[in-house]
Amino acid sequence: IVVLFAVMAATKLLVLAALFAVLLGATFLPVVDWLQRHHFRRSLGALIVVALSIVLAILIGLVIVNGLVKQVPTIQQNVDAAVSSLQKSLSSTTTVSKDQADQVKSEVQSALKSLSSGAAGAIGTFIGNVGSLLFGIFISINIGVWVLIRGREIGAWASKHLPPIPQPTAYGIIADGARFFRGYIWGSTIVGLFNAAVIGIGALVVGVPMAGTLAIVAWLMNYVPYFGAIISGAFTVLIAYGAGGTSMAIPMLIIVIIANGFLQTVVSQFALGSALNLHPLVVLFATTAGGILFGAVGGVFAAPFVKIALDAYEKCKAIGLFGPVPAAEGVADAASHGPPDPAGGAPPGPREIDLPAQT
Repeated sequence: IVVLFAVMAATKLLVLAALFAVLLGATFLPVVDWLQRHHFRRSLGALIVVALSIVLAILIGLVIVNGLVKQVPTIQQNVDAAVSSLQKSLSSTTTVSKDQADQVKSEVQSALKSLSSGAAGAIGTFIGNVGSLLFGIFISINIGVWVLIRGREIGAWASKHLPPIPQPTAYGIIADGARFFRGYIWGSTIVGLFNAAVIGIGALVVGVPMAGTLAIVAWLMNYVPYFGAIISGAFTVLIAYGAGGTSMAIPMLIIVIIANGFLQTVVSQFALGSALNLHPLVVLFATTAGGILFGAVGGVFAAPFVKIALDAYEKCKAIGLFGPVPAAEGVADAASHGPPDPAGGAPPGPREIDLPAQT
C-alpha cells in the first residue's frame, strides 16, 4: 500500500487526468450511446461530445475575461477614488511628519524591490504550473475519448483482473460506479442551479449589471470544488464594484458568502445524498475529509467513491466473499433483486459476460 501511494504521488498528474477522464466518460457515456443509436459512429460521437465540452469551457473563460475587461476602467476609477478618499481621511485625522512619510515611502520602495527580485521565479513557477495543467488536460481528454469509445470493453477487461471477485460481480461494481459518477454530476448540477439562482436574484435586487452572466458563471464554476466558488465569487464582487463601488460590492460579497457557504453546504448534502442514495451526513463527512486529505480533488471524488465502496461491499457480501451466505438470505436477496440489470449489471455465472447494451 505504501509503494502504491508513493507511485501515485510520483505520477499524480497522470492519476488526476485519469480520474477526471473517467468522470467525463461516465457522465457522457449515455450521450454517446444516444448518438450511436442515431447512426453516428461511436468514435465520431465521442469526438463530438469532447469537442462540445472543450468549446463550452472556452466560452466560460471568454465570458469571465470579457466581463472583467469591460469593468476594468470603472474598477480603476473606483479604486483611485477610494485611495484619494483614504488619503484625505488620513491627512485630516492624523499628524504625520514629512520625515515619517519619507521613511514609509522608502520602506515601501524597498519592499517593492524585494518583490521584483523574486518576480522572475514566481513567473517561472506560474508558467510551469500552467504547462502542467495544459498537459494534464491534454492527457485527460485523450483518456476520456477512449473511455467514451471503449468504456465497456475496458470495464470487462478490468473485471477479469479483480480476483477473488468473480467477473460478473466485478463488472457490476464497475458499471454501477459509472452510474454513481453520473449521480454526482446530477447532484452538483442541482447545487449549481441553486447557487446561480441566489447570485442572479441577488444581483438583480442590488442592481448589479450582467446578472444573467453572473448566474451562468456561478452555475458552471460550481463543478470545480473550492476554486470554482472563489473564481465565481471574485468575478461577481469585481463586477459589482466596477458598476457601483462599495455600495454594490459589499452587499454582493455578503450574498456570495451566504450562497457559497451555509446555503450551499445544506443544499449540496441533500442534493448529492439524494443522487447517490447516501445520508446527507455521510456526504458531508466524506466531502470534508476528502478535501482535508487530498484537496479539491478529494472533495470532488470523496462522495462517489464512498458510494462505490459501500456498493462493492454489499455485492461481495451477497456472493459470500466474506463468509458463507445463509440459504434463506440468499433466496431473499435473489427475490428482492430480480434478474440482472440490463443497464449495467452482468449476468451471473462463471462464463464470459455479455456486455450490456447500456451502462
